[in-house]
Amino acid sequence: MMRRLTEQQIRDSIKNLEFQPLKITVEGQELKVASGGGAKVDVSLNIGWKNNSEKFVAEILRQATPKQIETGILRLEKYTKAMRSGRAKMRFYPLVVAPYLSEDALQRLLEAEISGIDLSGNGVVIVPDKLFVYRAGAKNKFLSSAPIKNVFRGTSSLCARVFFSKPEYKNVGEVLEEVTIRGGKTTFSTVSKVLKTLEEELIIGKGEKIRLLDAKKLLAELRENYRRPDARRRVRGKVGDLSPALKKMSENAEAKNVLYARDDPAKYAVMPSGASAVKIYTESIDELLDGVD
Repeated sequence: MMRRLTEQQIRDSIKNLEFQPLKITVEGQELKVASGGGAKVDVSLNIGWKNNSEKFVAEILRQATPKQIETGILRLEKYTKAMRSGRAKMRFYPLVVAPYLSEDALQRLLEAEISGIDLSGNGVVIVPDKLFVYRAGAKNKFLSSAPIKNVFRGTSSLCARVFFSKPEYKNVGEVLEEVTIRGGKTTFSTVSKVLKTLEEELIIGKGEKIRLLDAKKLLAELRENYRRPDARRRVRGKVGDLSPALKKMSENAEAKNVLYARDDPAKYAVMPSGASAVKIYTESIDELLDGVD
């Protein structure tokens, strides 16, 4: 895995950026508007095609998360507005540059009528009434080296799931407490990292409290990323009387703090057709079956 590119590395890469049929050249770095109240952008570019060319001002994003995309859009809008109020002689079009832009990111930029080009081969370039180039589908060449690869899968997903039972928390510690109460085992550091990622995805918001913003998106991500756990060991058997056996398992689970779940088809049958197999999932077969005959 590669480390996240620095802003300077992205600046250097722009000089060699290819986005056919367009020709891109860097003209300046970190531009400010005299009457813009501190408004500035990272790079100015000239984008040419055939016998035409237009000037662009670019905002560099080290990572194009939904939150960073929105921040970039706001900065570019502020800059272009300041330029108009300052009556600049030359017109500049807004553009975002990032290591990778997903199709969702490109669509959001398109909605805002802002161009975007990445270092992986994707992009959208818009000059109203003159030019429209859209390219997507290239793979991310700059995958994250973050310790948590996917917050919507495995133990990390527990930190996201608790927002369905309680959509608002006072702080990170309260989220950790909720995960622990529900049988999860994780750390304060892991919860903090997961919440940061969820905030970047605009799924939660962090202010005075940590609250759920987009339940629909969270559910979709959890469903898409769910993977069945791998069973490392299986035991098949029979008991003389099921009820006492299940009771003993329940007592073992409580006494030894062992998680387990039961799938009993007979519980949902209108007219049970005889004995059916009961599936039990647990993190410790030996401790759960201790004393069960």
